[in-house]
Amino acid sequence: MTEPMKAVRIHAYGDAEKLIFEQTDIPTPAHDEVLVKVKAASVNPVDWKVR
Repeated sequence: MTEPMKAVRIHAYGDAEKLIFEQTDIPTPAHDEVLVKVKAASVNPVDWKVR
């Protein structure tokens, strides 16, 4: 069994206080999907403003 993954999630619109750092189960892909391990990520300016 693998350990849970760490995630920063947005559950509601608002300021940075709405960003929730939590652990969640690693998703299980369906037979027609793949699971990709992300080593680095970034945020587009539009996504940052919508947040």
